[in-house]
Amino acid sequence: MKYFSFALVVAAFAMLAALPAAQAADPQYIGVDACGKCHKKDKQGEQLKLWQESEHAKAYKDLGTAEAKKRAEKVGVSGDPQKAEACLVCHTTGYGQPASAFQNKFDMKDGVQCESCHGAGSEYKKKKIMKAIFEESGRDNKGDSPTAKKTGLVFPDENTCKQCHVPETTFNGKTYKNPSYKDFDYKERLDKIKHPVP
Repeated sequence: MKYFSFALVVAAFAMLAALPAAQAADPQYIGVDACGKCHKKDKQGEQLKLWQESEHAKAYKDLGTAEAKKRAEKVGVSGDPQKAEACLVCHTTGYGQPASAFQNKFDMKDGVQCESCHGAGSEYKKKKIMKAIFEESGRDNKGDSPTAKKTGLVFPDENTCKQCHVPETTFNGKTYKNPSYKDFDYKERLDKIKHPVP
């Protein structure tokens, strides 16, 4: 009997050893304040300041205006736009993700934050990782960095923008009209929000 129990324990360990190594946890959203710790400096092009002055930074707050309520009603959204899925999908970052996808200091009320375009940042936020990504992809940041791919850093393109800057968007099987949609010229809009590292 002792031999049988020992054999079972050995067999169990052998099976566990044969399983693939566990995947790292999914990246979490860390929030604009965490990104801004490094991206506020002159050396980084004062990217935090550029974001703070952008329409993206005001995206959630704008939903609290009387104008937003009127626009929402025109497309069938009743009640508070700051609580409506149809609006929050594009006016916040990471909407619809489980609570485990966000670190404690993340605040949805900060609107369309860095991670809306660049992906959840918990895995690429460290300075040495960002440095490796910068060295791999060069100053043009074309997205050909293996470290960026591994850690979830996204180099946004026109398709990234067109997740929200479209006449209507589909989320969880529901299609919502964008009451604020204006013709979207990618190059012109990119010019307004560009924030390169000098």
